[in-house]
Amino acid sequence: MVPGFDQDKTFSYCSYACLVAVVGLLTIWVLPNTIALRHVLLGIGVIASIPIIKKSHFFCRQSIWELLPLLLLGSLFAWVLIHFTFFSLDRDLELQELKSIWLRAFAASIIAIGLSISLMSDERLKPYFFVSLFVVPLINLGAYIYLSYENGGLLLPADFVWKFIFKKIEAAFFGVISISIACANLIYLLSKKFDKNSLFAVVLWFIGITLALVSSIVANTKNGVAISLGLCLLFVMILAYKALRQKSKSWSALLVPALFIVMLLFGSWKVHTQFASQGWGTLLEDVQISSNLEQHNFWRYNSPHWNKVTGENFPTNSRGIDVAGNTYERVAWATQGISLISEHPMGFGSINRSFVGMLNYTKVQQELDSQTHSGWIDFGLAFGVPGLLILSAVFISILLYGIRYQNQFSQMGIWLIAAFIPFGVIAEICYKHNFEILIFFIAFAAASAVGIKGIKFQTK
Repeated sequence: MVPGFDQDKTFSYCSYACLVAVVGLLTIWVLPNTIALRHVLLGIGVIASIPIIKKSHFFCRQSIWELLPLLLLGSLFAWVLIHFTFFSLDRDLELQELKSIWLRAFAASIIAIGLSISLMSDERLKPYFFVSLFVVPLINLGAYIYLSYENGGLLLPADFVWKFIFKKIEAAFFGVISISIACANLIYLLSKKFDKNSLFAVVLWFIGITLALVSSIVANTKNGVAISLGLCLLFVMILAYKALRQKSKSWSALLVPALFIVMLLFGSWKVHTQFASQGWGTLLEDVQISSNLEQHNFWRYNSPHWNKVTGENFPTNSRGIDVAGNTYERVAWATQGISLISEHPMGFGSINRSFVGMLNYTKVQQELDSQTHSGWIDFGLAFGVPGLLILSAVFISILLYGIRYQNQFSQMGIWLIAAFIPFGVIAEICYKHNFEILIFFIAFAAASAVGIKGIKFQTK
């Protein structure tokens, strides 16, 4: 335990209760029909986190500037209330979400702060949290193996995704989260003097990265694989930079994990491109064609209803083949979403119905029932330019504070934000329970970047 806390049994019990609640949430958050259990775990987590925050004197130990990332995150909740009061375009819907998804997100942020304090104050809790990050990838892989066994042979990723309860975004989201925290901890461990325990931890983190990557591949998720491989590439570049700066022979020890990740990158990409749906080879041209909304109307309908579009053919690229359907939908919807944000910069006010709600409000002809599939555009549609500016300020402050302190927890904050920024551009992470997960990990990143004043972190 860390000196300076009110280290009584209550603090210890609450830390374990908070951890149990988090492990439970990370296990069931993406499972259907678990809302009641989710509420129970959120309640337990909040009840446990309040004494943790109080007894650690977390907010009393530090100045306003030292708490800036968390205060900025708090201002996001304040803006939501201001938006409901003065700018809502559908007050009944916004009030419903305030009492449901936003209340759960607020509870998740409190739990995330309590968890960060608990992990920083007691080293023994960290392994349980780290393992829980890989529960969703393990469930996904377990289901793939079982369903392949029932099928009598390995299922193609395109077939597996329709047979299991997980959606692609959920496998991708937890793959990105787990890999980002794995990279953060590997950077931290490889910056220290090695011993047997460190070597064992490094091996386990590499196994975790491999599991998360394979999970994203079998889930046939392009955005998850792309960002996961991007994180791995960033990790290799950082290791290479550190190796070049090393003055002793120990630099060679950094090349071994770097080479492993390079081989993992190459193998994962080859397997993914072999079995993934079409689109990678013509991505840039497909994006350009799909963004020209004046030349096609397919974007106004979900793919099952494309047959309603008359008088035109599906857009084709220079190779004479149709643009990839998943690329077309996301780019066209994102283009329209950006246009709507520019026309209505204060936002619609709904997390789950921002795109369709704004389209209906502006009387745009369409038959959609989905988001734009770009989390940040969806959030901009929901809470406008002010919401995006506040969220950007939260991210920037976490990155700056993380770079300033350079310890294990600040590294996790940095890598989580470095993962969320690009992933939110191409994935629907601001939707239903995914939004709760997002706020939880942003709050965890913010609390971890802030740290606890008085703790002597082991720095690089």
